[in-house]
Amino acid sequence: MQLRSPASARAGRLVSLGVVSLLVTLTVLLTGCEPRTGLGVQPPIGGTDTEPVDFGGPVTIVALGDSYSSGEGNVPFDTDAPGCRRGGAAWPRLLGQRIASSDVRLLACSGATTAAFTTSFHGQPPQVEALRALVASGVRPTIVTITIGGNDAGFGRTVTSCVVWRCFWNGNDDQSREFVTDTLPPLLESAYSAVKEAAPEARILVVGYPELIPNRSDNICKWLDNNERQQLTGLNNDLNRVARRAAHEVGVEFLSLNGVFDGHQICTTDAWVYPVAVTGAGLQASAHPNAQGQQAIADAVYKDLAKGK
Repeated sequence: MQLRSPASARAGRLVSLGVVSLLVTLTVLLTGCEPRTGLGVQPPIGGTDTEPVDFGGPVTIVALGDSYSSGEGNVPFDTDAPGCRRGGAAWPRLLGQRIASSDVRLLACSGATTAAFTTSFHGQPPQVEALRALVASGVRPTIVTITIGGNDAGFGRTVTSCVVWRCFWNGNDDQSREFVTDTLPPLLESAYSAVKEAAPEARILVVGYPELIPNRSDNICKWLDNNERQQLTGLNNDLNRVARRAAHEVGVEFLSLNGVFDGHQICTTDAWVYPVAVTGAGLQASAHPNAQGQQAIADAVYKDLAKGK
């Protein structure tokens, strides 16, 4: 495949403010901010008006991980841990509304990597340590959910390079995929094992990342060519595949979200993902699930849990 010089690549790529918007926003793909409104999107089936279902007794849900569990972009945020940007409409909290007698403990933190499970992050204790503290206090987690690994893989950096130089210019895409397949698995296994040890009686569910970019031959994301689209969706698939395998190795469950956002990804007219922004209130929320996306994830997780209740 022929490489292009940075100057010609940049000239060809940054042809509009919209592309600049994508460049700036997708750098923070897994970190987070305030939502935009007026999307005109209908929520998924289910929702908060559904009668809570009895799971046979009190249910305590502990949600660990990164911005894809913290509810990034879905204000208001918790005031006790402002750096973690835990949203009031985060999907773990919406999940709790579907289950009778539930108690949701949201420990996920925007920007977290697997290291945040064992070291402090944004002024908060390690997430596994916080889980152990809950158990020591008498709280008995029934369900522990996890989303982690995307920040380790550096998705934002990879997508930025794809927008500016094309994915193959500086090798970032190949480097990220190599990291995901070679380096990330033991990090995930260690994180999952620590959670399993901290809450041995809980049902532990690793939740995969949703597909953010449409995998369509007509490629409605005009800022990517088909090769780049395939590389980015491949990177997403690699991450989920590695997470599934690591969960299997440790003996915890994995839930794929593949297909959940079909027809509602970035570049669609009825996206369940926050639109991109150059600056201001929408910057960090870009490319994160909006209210409809949060509800869709909550519904998918609920359906999986309900099968085993």
